[in-house]
Amino acid sequence: MRFCLTDPTEVFGVKPVKRMFQQSVISAIDQSPLNRGLEGVEWVSDPRNIPIVEDDDIALFDFEQSGVYQVHFLYKSRGKAAINFTKEAFKRMFEDHGASMIFGLVPDHRRDVKLMARWTGGKYVGKRMTDEGLCEVFVLSKDMWNRQWAS
Repeated sequence: MRFCLTDPTEVFGVKPVKRMFQQSVISAIDQSPLNRGLEGVEWVSDPRNIPIVEDDDIALFDFEQSGVYQVHFLYKSRGKAAINFTKEAFKRMFEDHGASMIFGLVPDHRRDVKLMARWTGGKYVGKRMTDEGLCEVFVLSKDMWNRQWAS
């Protein structure tokens, strides 16, 4: 089951679902070991941020500037299921939310996430030092997405 938090009341028509949905996103952020000190309530309170959720997997899209989002994966699934959900989340961002560019900072030690970034269309563009350590930077533009996945 897929959800997007842009306004769940439009889809479900009842406010308790929105509260429950927000709570699952807040909890996932708060429990993530790499949450960069961010609190889930703070993240959800910015309406420009977009979470896309499927069962226990959450893709967080941090608003950076108009059309540009940084992605974070809080997934329990692995392998093909994670790749398929990532492709769907990217598709929804480009088609439904006006994203023109999505980028991710992948910790240097996370080979699994680097592979997923490549397998879902991301292009490696270099390394960047962050407060959490060295990260590889991957980008995916809407044009890149359309060339690779749109049919």
